[in-house]
Amino acid sequence: MRALKSRHPQVPIIGFPRGAGTLAVRYAAETGVDALGLDETMDPDWMHAALPPGFPVQGNVDPVALRAGAAALDQAVDACLAAFAGRPHILNLGHGITPDVPVAHVAQLVARVRGKD
Repeated sequence: MRALKSRHPQVPIIGFPRGAGTLAVRYAAETGVDALGLDETMDPDWMHAALPPGFPVQGNVDPVALRAGAAALDQAVDACLAAFAGRPHILNLGHGITPDVPVAHVAQLVARVRGKD
């Protein structure tokens, strides 16, 4: 991180400590990342309370909810947005999209987020 920041100080870095659980807070503090990517196993309410106010996050909609679509996806998106309200947040999956996800479910996710503006 120090070397990268010294060469490119203007470039924000999002760290993604997949599977770190509660240790993700320590990871953010000790690495100097500018934002934290949260996987789907991290409790969003706990992470919001544990991270410093205003510290940006990315994630953590469960990819299984995306695959399921319908009400399960809407609930997952709404819960994620509610948990991180008041903090910089890039809504995203907690981990990658799989090839079996219907494109219509991705469209549903985007529509749900845009409808929450």
